[in-house]
Amino acid sequence: MPIWRSRVDDWFRTHHGVISLPQLRLLGCSPSTVQRMVARGELTPLLPGVFRSAQWPESEMQWLAAACARNPLAAVAFTTACREWHYRRVDDLRLHLLVPHGSTPLMEPFVVHRCRRIDPVDIVEREDGIRLTSPPRTLFDSADLLGLAASRSVLEQILNERMCTIDTVVDTFVRLGHPNRPGTQTMRAVLGSRPKWRRALQSDLEFRVLEMIERMGLPTPLPQCPVQLLDGRIIHLDFGWPEWRVGLEIDDPAWHDGVQERHSDMGRDRKAAVVGWQVLRASKIDVDGALADAVDDVASVIRRRRLAA
Repeated sequence: MPIWRSRVDDWFRTHHGVISLPQLRLLGCSPSTVQRMVARGELTPLLPGVFRSAQWPESEMQWLAAACARNPLAAVAFTTACREWHYRRVDDLRLHLLVPHGSTPLMEPFVVHRCRRIDPVDIVEREDGIRLTSPPRTLFDSADLLGLAASRSVLEQILNERMCTIDTVVDTFVRLGHPNRPGTQTMRAVLGSRPKWRRALQSDLEFRVLEMIERMGLPTPLPQCPVQLLDGRIIHLDFGWPEWRVGLEIDDPAWHDGVQERHSDMGRDRKAAVVGWQVLRASKIDVDGALADAVDDVASVIRRRRLAA
């Protein structure tokens, strides 16, 4: 077996079965050998100068790898990068690429976006050869496609998962924002509605509850509100109004669905009640179908405690 063969096979294993013509030559494969491999069907052209191994089934990831191999200045961006970063509330399934102005255009199936401002900090290069826009740049570019509510939810997600900091998001907005640039107005609204000091919300359910709290005009709650119990332990409620010792917990099925979890929740609520807190709970069913009613119950408790204060 030629030495180049094992090198090429190793490359395929780490790059989704995709390789460029320059990389084939770098690994020792001659142009005539490449031609023979294409003629035999061992290599299938994906883009000009970029091939897929016939041993690998075609996939979306291969197209992303092929685009990055074809144009070293291209990066997977917008909602395609959102999916790669596992952002929530992403419905757009098109393939988006970001390239500098003047770059060679790519053909279908890509939506190509050109931009004069792409800084090194905006690009993350993975070991599989795929380049992505960074988490804050991805959010900025995708904001109009996601919409205001989804963009606010994604901001909470990337902060909670520590993909970046709120200062990084703000810096990205300041650097890229322009009245005529897509994403600017949406991100201005996203950042303008969020205090920088607030801790990140952990789930989309919590974000939807916060939206309803704001919509119904309740006082702004403290996310991850600390409550000190009699034994000195500190627990954190999803939302709290410390002035009136009212709390709201969101029972996400991912964390509260088992018998042991429900038992633990009841114990926390009981211990919180001992130190004067009233903790209400809302389930995913409440959030999906009766959220206004659940938040109205919280409002009623706050009103009563205000009067009693």
